[in-house]
Amino acid sequence: MTADSASARRFERALASLRGLSVGDALGSQFFVPANYPLLKQRALPPGPWQWTDDTEMACSVLAVLAEHGRIDQDALARSFAEHHDFDRGYGPAVNRLLRLVREGGDWRELSSALFKGQGSWGNGSAMRIAPLGAWYADDPEQATHQAEISSYPTHQHREAVVGAMAVAAAASLAAAP
Repeated sequence: MTADSASARRFERALASLRGLSVGDALGSQFFVPANYPLLKQRALPPGPWQWTDDTEMACSVLAVLAEHGRIDQDALARSFAEHHDFDRGYGPAVNRLLRLVREGGDWRELSSALFKGQGSWGNGSAMRIAPLGAWYADDPEQATHQAEISSYPTHQHREAVVGAMAVAAAASLAAAP
């Protein structure tokens, strides 16, 4: 096996994971649309198209950074998050503000660590975007957890948020293992 073929397989696994994440995300987002409640109560699907959320948007950045660097580069990831930020995708207020400030030239290290009175965000955002990274590292669950930890810090620095991302990455790594 060549390095190129291994990299291509990693990308294919991660892309398959991203596809699954995006469909689940778009379906799940329908549960936050009040007009859909009657259909959902009947266990019927609302008509499409369904909009994906910040979870998919940020997962796309995770995969793009992995494809470009072969690992998580925090600066590239923060930059990608900020460049692709779409206010209407359902980001939490703290991350909306953080990404706007990063886009305006702010340092993600200072901004992210200052969230919530210096505790860092402990929301689920870093866990929700991380499955493609786990699939990328299906051959190395330990590296999946390490890279997930690194990937969390640009937006979520509270230890519970970081560990949540690590757990999802480990599970995705094991699920995608050849």
